[in-house]
Amino acid sequence: MSKSDKSTPSVAIDVVSRIQRAEPNLSAAERRVAEAVQADMEAATLMTIAELAERAGVSQPSVTRFCRSIGCSSFNEFKISLATTLTVAAVYLRSDRVFRDDTGQLAQMVMMRAANTVRDSLDRLDTKAVEQAMEILSSARRIDIYGQGGGSASLADDARLRLFRLGIPTISYADGHQQRMSAATLQPEDAVIAISNSGRSKSVVQAVEIAGNFGARTIALTRPNTPLAKVAQVVIPIEVSEDDNVLLPTPSRYAFMAVIDTIAAGVAARLGQRSLEALRRVRYTVASIGIAIPTPTTDPTPLMKNSKPQE
Repeated sequence: MSKSDKSTPSVAIDVVSRIQRAEPNLSAAERRVAEAVQADMEAATLMTIAELAERAGVSQPSVTRFCRSIGCSSFNEFKISLATTLTVAAVYLRSDRVFRDDTGQLAQMVMMRAANTVRDSLDRLDTKAVEQAMEILSSARRIDIYGQGGGSASLADDARLRLFRLGIPTISYADGHQQRMSAATLQPEDAVIAISNSGRSKSVVQAVEIAGNFGARTIALTRPNTPLAKVAQVVIPIEVSEDDNVLLPTPSRYAFMAVIDTIAAGVAARLGQRSLEALRRVRYTVASIGIAIPTPTTDPTPLMKNSKPQE
């Protein structure tokens, strides 16, 4: 694949997703155009090239280069593509509620950013890799999950919570030494999930290598073409552009959580009655200590009435 093939997003993908995918590779001026468009997409469909250039604080040729970087041959083609996307998928790109207060506008920005990140991740999801991961995990004797650092470690722990409730012995490790030590105890019937946004955490990469050497099946949720991606047997690529605003939550977290939930749901379906029985026991246990929440088909209230509130 040539360099131009890699940098130009596929026109089969909607223009909003193309902007998000191209953003890491845009020049500073092109990125300002992208930010101006994303700040008010509907207005962008009505602007002239001069108006958008002024809004972004760049030259008109920079706007033209931005359009070409996202797969549009001209500014007019870009506007048509953007208008088409907004017409077809507006409900997924914005909320119907109009906020006039600062807190509401902040909430809208953060939450719609999360929703758009998940939608873009779905567009790019490697379903074959996800299916492979489901098959491996549903047949695993034991699952180790490795993640290091604030974001990846919390995601690893969240994955553990999703999977141990299905009746599979599962543990997560954030400490690098413990990751390596646990990996050395694995067997061919076991599986590893490694989670890393950067794909460059040395201890995680080494733990996956160790686990693979002992015959365990290894799965990585990470960026493609990274050290972690190179050592794992199954790679689920997750690549999300980070925001320059460090005060906002990192959007990649939402993408990882969505993929983890998808995998857990698929594993549960494959385990069938085994997972249902494990979940039934978990449900009964939390109801018996008074913390279960009713669902449309189950009401734990009678059991909870006989229990004392938990601190």
